[in-house]
Amino acid sequence: MPLFPRRTSSRLAWAAAAAACAAALPTLAALSPVQAAVRAPAGQAAVTRAAAKAGLTHSPITVTNNAEFSGYDLATGPNGTAYLGWIGDTGAGRQVHLCTLPSGATRCAGGVQTIASAPDPTFTSTAAGLRVLVSKSNLVTLVWMHSTVASENGPEGDEIAIATSQAGGALSAERDVSPGPSFGYFLDATLAPNGSIWAVTNPSSGNTHSVQITKGLGSRYQTVGTPFWPGEAMLAFNGTSAVLAIDKDGTITAPVYFDRQAGSGWTAFKPIARTWDVQGFGLATTTSGVRLIASENNADYHPVVSRLTNAGWTTPTLTGDLSNCSPEGHDVVADASGRLADASEVCADAIAVENLADTRHAAIVRFGVPGTFAGGQPQLTTSPSGRGWVAWSVESASGDKLLVAPLLLPGLQFTNSSAGAHGRVVVTGPASCLPPVDLPVGVAGKPASGWRVAAKSLKLGRSAVGAVLHGAGLTPGKSYTLTGTVTFARGSARSTYRDLLGFRTCPRP
Repeated sequence: MPLFPRRTSSRLAWAAAAAACAAALPTLAALSPVQAAVRAPAGQAAVTRAAAKAGLTHSPITVTNNAEFSGYDLATGPNGTAYLGWIGDTGAGRQVHLCTLPSGATRCAGGVQTIASAPDPTFTSTAAGLRVLVSKSNLVTLVWMHSTVASENGPEGDEIAIATSQAGGALSAERDVSPGPSFGYFLDATLAPNGSIWAVTNPSSGNTHSVQITKGLGSRYQTVGTPFWPGEAMLAFNGTSAVLAIDKDGTITAPVYFDRQAGSGWTAFKPIARTWDVQGFGLATTTSGVRLIASENNADYHPVVSRLTNAGWTTPTLTGDLSNCSPEGHDVVADASGRLADASEVCADAIAVENLADTRHAAIVRFGVPGTFAGGQPQLTTSPSGRGWVAWSVESASGDKLLVAPLLLPGLQFTNSSAGAHGRVVVTGPASCLPPVDLPVGVAGKPASGWRVAAKSLKLGRSAVGAVLHGAGLTPGKSYTLTGTVTFARGSARSTYRDLLGFRTCPRP
């Protein structure tokens, strides 16, 4: 995504969540956005206010309990409303469910909508692999696959099914729209640039080295050969051209492979160097191109990110998550702000959410999850503002429990510097875009030999900044500049230098 222009040499620094808050006023609403974000006016006593911390912003919502899940997914619409869909069985067979989550929701708006997962009740037990897709017009489409009578008599008897809801309105009945491999696996579905839905499936036989790609539901599938039986497969679009990534079923130290669309066909699969499929991978299309997150190819298993280019993939680089608890699974998403984000299970009792605001380096927040993970991997969705939702499932008394909670993404720090003859000014502040969270900021001076720092200041516009910048007090979608000023001294001599760090706040919604 486009970043605010930087001056001279720079480096990125990333950290976990934003630090605790600084002071604010009870009359905060009367202040300018910049004043509200940085300090209390002179002459008035400051009082403590709650920090806008990254992480969960409300207690988790239990959407269903004592169920067996066969897929759940999250997505966000253009107005910031999120949608959680799942296939669950609480004793009456597998059914498809939709929960609508407007911003600030504490329960599913209008309750949970439920429909049959297959037209023939005999085959509801085969429904699996649900994906939630939301169009630019806020049409919500749930996509999954189930078997039919024909599955017992031929190779293409399964059906890819959909149900739709306009902006969380009434959920339509299940509708079969495309054939799938009999008793096969539904691997992925995504929206193409033209609004059609592409799907990836593969046969149930481990001896079949291929996947089936449906280029728009309702059209005939295309068989694409693979170098092995894939465990996972994910589609993304690089402009109007599709990219397919897969990993080898049953392995943890094999690389992720990829293939590109070439006209009506596909190129040969190639490995993505220096990646391992330890716990799977994630793929998403950002506003600046396709990105992949996987594990590095050594026993540290730290997550790495790579960018698709015309020549292939860039050398994977560490996101900055160097925890001893390696991520287990990746749900990688992108939104209109340009960011990349990822949710993973870590340490068997926590979820890590990464905000890669520049699609290369992560700000990370973690939160504990009471109970034992079961029933699926954590799922994430984000809106441009940096608000989002995360869903996960844990064991319950009978079956599993599905929960969803709102969250704020952490802000990513950027460090910029400018040098003069007598010292260097270093400013630490937000990378674009800054969510409405608190972020540590600062200015430091590095004097040349024989010089010392005599004074320093940090300002946002004309207002002095303390140690914390309150992102929630800034105007969404606006550009700001932090100015760091340092005066260096040697004897009676003085030299003053400045460094500018520009950033944008995240836009609505």
